[in-house]
Amino acid sequence: MIIGTPASRLPEPSGRMARRRAGGRMAVVPPDRTVLLLLALYACWGSAIPAMKLMVDTVPPLGGAAAIFLLAGVVFTGAARGRPRPTRVQQRQLAIAGVLLLVGGQGLATVALTAVTASLGAILAAAIPLWVVLLGRLIGTRVSVASQVRLVAGFGGIVIVVLTAPGTAIGGAPWAVAAFCVAPILWAAGSLLTANADRPVDRVVASAVQLLAGGTVLLLVALSLGEFDPTRWSDVSWTSAGAAVFLLVFDSLVGFLLYTHLLESAPAPLVSTYAYVTPLVGAVIGATVLEESLWAGAFVGGALVLGAVALELRGR
Repeated sequence: MIIGTPASRLPEPSGRMARRRAGGRMAVVPPDRTVLLLLALYACWGSAIPAMKLMVDTVPPLGGAAAIFLLAGVVFTGAARGRPRPTRVQQRQLAIAGVLLLVGGQGLATVALTAVTASLGAILAAAIPLWVVLLGRLIGTRVSVASQVRLVAGFGGIVIVVLTAPGTAIGGAPWAVAAFCVAPILWAAGSLLTANADRPVDRVVASAVQLLAGGTVLLLVALSLGEFDPTRWSDVSWTSAGAAVFLLVFDSLVGFLLYTHLLESAPAPLVSTYAYVTPLVGAVIGATVLEESLWAGAFVGGALVLGAVALELRGR
C-alpha cells in the first residue's frame, strides 16, 4: 500500500503510443521502456508488505511507520518547492486523507503484520479498489450491475481466504485479520477523499501534506503507546532496519516517482494494473522469500479477488 491516485482518477490515454510532455512538446516514450518502468513499479510496491513484515519483526510498528512517513514527507516537501501551493481547504482535505491513508490504512496494516503473514496481508489488501467502488456507491456514485457482480465475487474471495486461513497464516490472532480487513476500507476512504479534493492539486505537494499529516499523527500515537522507549529499539535487527530503509527508498520515494512518471507517459488502463499485480507479487514474495505457507483457499479466494479487481478496472 502506498499513497497514490485511485484508478478511477487516472488520466485518459492520449494515444496508442505512450507519451509525455517535455519542454512544451509531446515526446514519445518507447513501449519497451514503459514496460520496464511498470515492472519496476510492480517490484517496488509489490515488495512493500513483505518488507513491512520484516520491519515489524523487531521494530515497533507505529514508530517505524511514523519515521518512514515523516522522512518521506520531508523529501517531498523539498521537492514541492516552487510548485503551486494548495488552498487551506485543500490542505485540510489532504491532511484528513493522509490520516485515513497512513494511520487508518497503512498504520493499522503495519500493526496487523505483527501477527499475520505477509501473504495473507497482500491478498486482503488487494480488495482496496473494490472498497473504493463500494464506498463511492455510498456517497452517490452509480454502480452498474456488472460492478455489483464483481463486488460480490471479490468480497466472496476475501471471505474464502479468511475462513480457510490456517493458524500459521494468522498467528493465532483473529484481531490481526480483522485489522487487516478494516485497513483497506480506511485506505479506500482516504483515496476517495484525495480524488474528490478541490482541484487542481499538484501530486508532489499533495503527497507531502498527506505524509506529514499522517506521519505526525502516527508519531503521537506511537509516543502515547511508549513505542519510542529506548528499550523498545535496543534489539532492532539489521534485517528490520534494512527493511525500513527499503520501504523509505523504494516504496515511498522510488515507487512514487515511477508511478507519477507512468501517469504522464502511459495509457491509464496499463498503469492501473498495479492494483492487482502488486498484491500477487507480495503473496509470491511472502511464500518464497519469507517461506510462508499458502493454502488452497488462498489460491481460490485470491483468484476471485484479483480477477474481480482486474475486471473492475478494465470495465472503467
